This record gives sequence, structure tokens and C-alpha cells, in this order.
Amino acid sequence: MGDCSAHVCSDGWVPKSDHHELEGSNDAQCCEKTCELWTCGPGYVGHAKYAKNVGSSNEQCCDKTCAGFSCPAQFKVSEKKSKAAGRTEEECCEPTCSNVTCMPNYVKVKANADKLFAEDDAQNFCCEATCATHICDESQGLAVDPKKLHLTDVSDQKCCGATCSAFSSCPDGYAVPASKENVIGSTKQECCEPLCSAFHCSPGWKPDPVKVTALQHSDEACCQKTCAKYKCGKGWKKKAGTDDFVGVDDSTCCEKTCEQYQDKCTGDYAPNPALNNIAGNTANVCCKKTCALFSCNAGQIKPNAKEIIDASEDACCEAAECAVFRGKKVIEGGCNGLDKEKCAASKLELKNTDTNKTDELACTWRGDYGICSVGKPKPLSCSE
Repeated sequence: MGDCSAHVCSDGWVPKSDHHELEGSNDAQCCEKTCELWTCGPGYVGHAKYAKNVGSSNEQCCDKTCAGFSCPAQFKVSEKKSKAAGRTEEECCEPTCSNVTCMPNYVKVKANADKLFAEDDAQNFCCEATCATHICDESQGLAVDPKKLHLTDVSDQKCCGATCSAFSSCPDGYAVPASKENVIGSTKQECCEPLCSAFHCSPGWKPDPVKVTALQHSDEACCQKTCAKYKCGKGWKKKAGTDDFVGVDDSTCCEKTCEQYQDKCTGDYAPNPALNNIAGNTANVCCKKTCALFSCNAGQIKPNAKEIIDASEDACCEAAECAVFRGKKVIEGGCNGLDKEKCAASKLELKNTDTNKTDELACTWRGDYGICSVGKPKPLSCSE
């Protein structure tokens, strides 16, 4: 037997640490196996960095693979990673479909919930469309049925239903409105709405002949307001016999009241606000008359007749002498001694002992005597 120090180890062997003290002439006597000669078992994988290490076991020469790693919920070890070295979640685990959030109107594929998906293919593999994404064939009178929005395996047959556009059994006075043409329905209640021709107007309204085919159902949409529902404006009063009239406005439903005429009460007339609420549009109805419009039976009308708001003989009329009397000039000392001309133009003031008031008396020419004397007192009805 030779000295091991002279032996050259074969590939995959390295000299034993005390080979220089050993006797031998082969690998078994002088050398130790390295990991280069070890084949990793199930659940292990080799690595080049271990090749020159002395060892003959999985623990010495191999890394443990992810095959036996326990991932948390919604994660799994992929086939690829099950053959690769790994000891952490980051190294070994990948998300399953149950960890994916589907786009709106898509739901998880139940059969794939616990499966892994290819990179950038999560939505296609893990999710599937619902009827909410489907567009039905409108030319066939179809629309998505709201009760089927959650269903998958989408198709016209699975997702759609007949719309009211195909419903032709609305009763008289009803029709399918445009707003319901694409609504799922197959009954009167679901598809039909009343026409104005089937609507009964409320009191104060009359059917509008122009709107009988309108798909409406209200007084405002189907009827015409009559004067019975109209409120007259300021200065107007409801006109009798107009309750059934349409086209409502003041001129149709109402008549003017004296309130609108008061500013026209001028000249021989005066305003009369007490009549503002009665119907009227003439001076005779709405105004007070002045004495200018009064015909005195005897004597003369007073000179300030337009200023006297009245219509009676006492208020408006005076004796014929009043006009002459008003033209006389007050004198002092008495009428005696005045010539005929001055006598006719004069009057004087005397204290009335009966009434304790001052009366005016006309100077009167007495032709039979040729003198001027005191005449009768001024009539009480003469205006100043």
C-alpha cells in the first residue's frame, strides 16, 4: 500500500484533511466525495456553488425547493416555483384568482377561484362577463333584462327579454311611450301609459283638442284652464258667464273695475274711490258728478259748479238775483243819496239783530220815488 500523499483524487473527490498521514492508493482510501457527485432528492435542487463542498446528502449539497412550502390563503406555489429553491412567501407564493378584483360588471369564474393565472392574464382567466355588459339586438325588440344582470355565459337568449316596442295590446286611450320602447315588458301595466284622450279634466279645466293623442295624464298637459280657475288682476273683476271660457287672461275672464277709471274722473266729474271694486269703465258709473252736470229748474247754477261735488238743486242752484248781487260793491254810510247808476252797483253790510250775524243788502233804485234805498237781504243760497 502506498502513501496517500502521492495519490491524485478523481473528479468529484478532494483529498481527506489528513491524507498526508494516510496510507492508500485510491479515492476511497485517500479522498472524500464532493457535492459534485451528489444527486439531489425530491424536494431539493442543486446549486453550482455547492459543487466543491464535501458532502453526500441533500442537506449538505442542495437547496430546499418551494414544493413543500405552505402559502397563505389565496396564494399557491406554482409548478415553476415548485422546482425552484425558496424558503419565503415572496420566493415561493403567487396569487390565485380568488385574490383578483374583477372589472365592473364582471364576476369571478368559480371553477378558477383556486387556480393560478398567467402574468397579465388575470382578468381573462379569473373573471367572466355578466349580462350587464351585453348589448341585445334592438332590431329584434330585445333589451337586457334587469333581473338577469348578474348572469354569466352571456347571449341574447341568456340576457335579453322582449321590450315594450313589440307590445301591441294597449287598450283604447293608451299607447307605448317612447321612454318605454326599450324597457322589458309584456303587459299593459309594464308598457302602456294613458293618452290625454283618456284623461278626465278636473273642475275648472276643459280638454285640449290639440293634445288628445299626447302621452300625458295631468290637467296641465291635457287640458286648458278656464276662467273658473283664473284670478283677475288688480283693477279687474270676474265677468259673469265666463267660467267656461278658455284662453284665460284679464280681458277674457274679467271686466275692468272703476279702480282703473278714477284718473279719468276730471272736468265735470270727480273721483269716487268708494266704487273701485265695482265693474265700470265710464264716468257715469265710476265718478261723482259735479254741479256742472246739474240742470237747475229755476234760477241759475252757481258759478263754481265744477267745484261742487253734488247733484241737487240746493247745492247747485241759486236765485237769478245772485249774479247781480255778487257784482255790487260794498259801500259805507248807506244807500241814500246815491244816484241811479251808483245805486245799481252798490250794497252795504248791516248787523242782523235776529241772527247776530252780518248780512249784505243791495242798494235798490226806487224809480217811483227817484231815490236809492236798502233792498232785501242777500239770499242765503247765493255763492260767494
